Amino acid sequence: MSESLTQTSRLLKLLKTKGSATNRELNRICFRYGARIHDLRHEGYEIVSEHIKDGLWRFTYKGHRDDQEKAA
Repeated sequence: MSESLTQTSRLLKLLKTKGSATNRELNRICFRYGARIHDLRHEGYEIVSEHIKDGLWRFTYKGHRDDQEKAA
């Protein structure tokens, strides 16, 4: 029996693996990726959004706030 990941977990895994992803890539995982990004930010993950052009955005994973506190 395999465990299925939640949409939020799948988005986080992609961002951690690749470092960044466009809204088009995130949209393949879930249509409401913006809500899932909001959830991750609320949980302490730092994700920076950058407008590239027209309707294209890049989301970059910067880490978790707990990781930054441990490094200080």
